[in-house]
Amino acid sequence: MKKVAIVTGGTRGIGRAISLDLAKQGYAVKALYARDRESAKDLEETSSKEGLDIVTLKSDLSKKEGIDEAISLIKAQTSKVDVLVHCAASGVHRPAKEITTKHLRWTFEINVIAIQQILIELLPLMSSGSRIVGLTSNGGTRTIPFYTAVGSSKGALDSLFRHWAVELAPSGIAVNLVCPGMVMTDAVEAFPDKEGRILACIKQTPTGKMTTPEDVGEFVSFLCTSRMGGQFVGQTFTIDGGKCILA
Repeated sequence: MKKVAIVTGGTRGIGRAISLDLAKQGYAVKALYARDRESAKDLEETSSKEGLDIVTLKSDLSKKEGIDEAISLIKAQTSKVDVLVHCAASGVHRPAKEITTKHLRWTFEINVIAIQQILIELLPLMSSGSRIVGLTSNGGTRTIPFYTAVGSSKGALDSLFRHWAVELAPSGIAVNLVCPGMVMTDAVEAFPDKEGRILACIKQTPTGKMTTPEDVGEFVSFLCTSRMGGQFVGQTFTIDGGKCILA
């Protein structure tokens, strides 16, 4: 019986790359998305051409009813979960003084609260050997211009996953975080100072290049498939070409 992987935000950017790589490793992938049907359709067509097992599921994780719907859709698709990757993320890119309570609630709902509720509901479907991976960013521990809402939510996600890691390790379920640094996706387009950030990132990276979604996808698959995966517990793995050691 195929192993099953759930990927939130799994049809675009980094999430898309993770869905494809896990499917190439033999997983039956359930990729969640909120609104972009074109990206979901493109992923379905790509997986069909390559003979991969990927099903896309539509649900809006910014709302409680959307989170409930996601859980129902997943349970209707499978009776077990071997891998759960939380890649869904959103937020408002403004200075801290312009961030409203509404902005924070919306950002935290998608980036933190959704995965907490999904985890609680799907945990009975997981067993020893299952893997849980969260996608985080440097903004969870450092200040980044216009990143107040997302950065604070990533800090909360980091802490949440560390606590889950300690609680689930005795059951043989490993929980970790992956921090990709800056990756060229639609998320980068949202920054008002995009071009300057990209140039600065490349200049400050020892490898001289930015991390790709495919780089992240391959590493997430490694965490989920390696026989040593059970000994990676509560860690944050940075994939940024060495940029973090110069910052």
